[in-house]
This record gives sequence, C-alpha cells and structure tokens, in this order.
Amino acid sequence: MKIKIKSPAKINLFLEIKNKRSDGYHNLESIMQTISLYDELSFDLTEKDIVLECNDKSLSVDEANIIYKATKAVQTHFKIDNGVKIYSKKEIPVGAGLGGGSSNAAATLKALVKLWNIKTTRTELEKIAVKLGADVPFFLTGGTALCEGIGEKITPLKNIDNLNIILVNPGFSIITTDVYKKIKFPLTNQVKIHKIISVICSGLFNLKNAHNYCFNRLEEFVFPNYPEIVRIKNILNDLGCVSFMSGSGATVFGIFDSNVNLEIIRSKLNRYGWKIWFVDAVDFSFQPQLCVI
Repeated sequence: MKIKIKSPAKINLFLEIKNKRSDGYHNLESIMQTISLYDELSFDLTEKDIVLECNDKSLSVDEANIIYKATKAVQTHFKIDNGVKIYSKKEIPVGAGLGGGSSNAAATLKALVKLWNIKTTRTELEKIAVKLGADVPFFLTGGTALCEGIGEKITPLKNIDNLNIILVNPGFSIITTDVYKKIKFPLTNQVKIHKIISVICSGLFNLKNAHNYCFNRLEEFVFPNYPEIVRIKNILNDLGCVSFMSGSGATVFGIFDSNVNLEIIRSKLNRYGWKIWFVDAVDFSFQPQLCVI
C-alpha cells in the first residue's frame, strides 16, 4: 500500500507575544490559517528501516529531519516494528514563517496511522505532536484556529471563506529562535486578540477587518535587520493589499480584494526576483484527504 498526503502551509493572521516562560519559551496568542500551498509526502511500507528522500537536496534525510523524527516517534509510541519509505516533495520554502516543517510532521503522523493501521485518537496524536514542535498540533486541526501557550493549545474557529492571499518570499530564510532572542519585556501596548476572533466567528472577516485587526508582534524584531521584508510589505500595501509578515518571516502575505487585477500585481512583483504564490484559505481538518494507492 502507498499513501500520498498533502501538507499545507499556514499564515499567522494575528501573533502577539504574551510573556516569557521559566523554561525559556514564550507564551503567545495567534490566529493561524492553513492555505493552499502544499508539500506532498508519499509513504510506502517496508519491512523495518526508515528511508527518507527529498527533492530539496539542501535538507537532511536522517534523524535531523522532522519527518524522520515524527516517524520514529510513532514507531516508539505505538511499538511498531514495520518500516517505511518516505518521499518528500517540497514546495513550501524552508525558514519562511509558513510552518512547512511542522506541517510535514503532522502529515506524517496522519499518514502513518493509516499506513500502519493504528487505532488512536486526535488527543493521543496531539501528545506526540507537541513533542515534535509547538505548531505541529495546529496542523492536525488545520483550518482557522486560535493557538495559545507556546502554540500547542488549539481552539478551532469558524473557517474563513473567500480569502484571497498572495505570498511573497524574498528567497532567504530566518531562524525563528534568533528572532525570539531579540524580544525584550515588558512589551508596550499589548494588542488584544478578541476583536479579530469576534469578526472571524461572526463570518465578517474581510479586507477592512484584516487592516484593522491583523497583527504580528515579531515584525518589530525582524524588520530592523531585514529591509527587504519591509520593502515587500510596502510594495504590497501600495498595490492595495493588507500585508503582514507570517510567523517569524521571511514570507510576507497580502490579503487583497477579488476585484484586484492579479496580472498587474504579478508583473510588478516579478521584476524583483521574489517567489510569489496566489493562494486561498483552506479548511484542512484532522481527517486528511489521503490518496491510497
């Protein structure tokens, strides 16, 4: 049996840092949204070994890779003796603030449960997921969700429909831990999350509300060292988008009105050599669309 599964990217519609914990991590409040930019993972049964291959030759295919770690975690937790051959077809850029690695880990958990015929629950998988990374539990739920704690406390929200999004990536990566090291407390003017939650849950999230209520605290710690990201945001704003950095960068997303001429946006952005994608908000629930071959 062979299984293929899509592994979606995410954007942060809201991201505020609440405080620093005694363990060195940071408590946050975030609204995450899965989008229609995907990696694709393929899984084949083998007798024992874990074999990982990837089209992106810059990524490791051993114990350092989060897909490999997720596979070992499932084997250990459920006492599985079987092996698996995994092929990772990457489309989501690495170190981009789009959650590609965390999404791959969650997709691996979902696929292996099917491949190895494991009886489990979402709660049990979430306990495995959080040990792999703070954003991994979100990708078990997907869609639109409030993420709290270090990102592991997930509250699904009303799914956002008809959200037109452009992603612009400058072609370089940012290390998340380096960004968090720059945060100094107390933070002034903590932004409240309740307004954006209210408009999402009422089904009224639109371009105007995005302008009023979307927020990313990490921008103030990234922008001073990365003027190219500031440049992307300013250009998107000039083109009529409401734009924010996703996560800790380096990708900037722009939300735009459906009446905008996409070809004009594309032609103006292409001259800079940046990577761009036009995507939608997607509901990507715990029950994944698996292709079983």
